Amino acid sequence: MKKFGFILMCVAAMAFASCSSVSNVTSSNTAATANGTACGQAIAGLYSNYKATKKVDMTNTSNITNTLALVTAYSQLKNNKSNKDYRKSFISGMVLGGAGVVTNANASTIVNKIETSAGLSSTTRSNISTAASTVSSIMSILQ
Repeated sequence: MKKFGFILMCVAAMAFASCSSVSNVTSSNTAATANGTACGQAIAGLYSNYKATKKVDMTNTSNITNTLALVTAYSQLKNNKSNKDYRKSFISGMVLGGAGVVTNANASTIVNKIETSAGLSSTTRSNISTAASTVSSIMSILQ
């Protein structure tokens, strides 16, 4: 009888741990999708302005705000680099938020560009031109 009780306790512990892991993955995926959506919206905003002005105008408040959203995306992607589910959900969110500008065809290329852009690692007033260069390279993907 003691053995049976021990087995039940082990099964319950495993079930709890399993549900906990599923919950963490789900919340991670939800956060990744939301973060990707915000990134996609920022890219769509940047592209809309770029298309209208034919340049990346870093005196435009909207462009600065959207560039800072890319800095946040860079940080989130770097913090979750080893989590393939996070990246997949982030890309899905980015396509959702991208308003047709970010598509399944170009989303991975854009994420790769964000992840490898040192100009997004710590954007401040002094290095905003580096971030503008990164934004320009992302805009070239969309053309």
